[in-house]
Amino acid sequence: MMSIADIEKIKTVLEYMIQYELDLSDFYKQCAETCTEEQALWQNLAHAEVGHAENIHKMREIIVKKPERFELGRPFNPAALNTATAGLKDYTRRLTSEKFSFEQILIIARDIEQSILESHYAEIVKTADIEYQTLMKGILSDTYVHKRVIQKKIEEIKTKT
Repeated sequence: MMSIADIEKIKTVLEYMIQYELDLSDFYKQCAETCTEEQALWQNLAHAEVGHAENIHKMREIIVKKPERFELGRPFNPAALNTATAGLKDYTRRLTSEKFSFEQILIIARDIEQSILESHYAEIVKTADIEYQTLMKGILSDTYVHKRVIQKKIEEIKTKT
């Protein structure tokens, strides 16, 4: 079982993760405005990220309600998440002031989705709680799909040139 300090740590990490997902949604909304190609793709990605933030919020609530079902997993570095968030906000800002090709924007998006998969944030707690695991699996599954869809668009561009 987690201590109160551990629960507070996890709650803080989950808050950072919620904010990151919302910032990622903002990035995709900016992609939709900046890059008229594939606007539906960008809007769908933006919408999905809001759903991820909502899932993480639900996961946080589950941990608070049933802390005995969770134990601390892999340590998660909030500073790394802050760095990722700052980078994401910087990309969002740069999209409004710099010219990026469609391919460049896709590559940035793919790399962001890949970094989420590599961050191991599914491992911050260990639990057999089905509701929590289902929410986390949904986020990870969506993220894999996002990366694949984006990669496919990049490959389509490369075959045209």
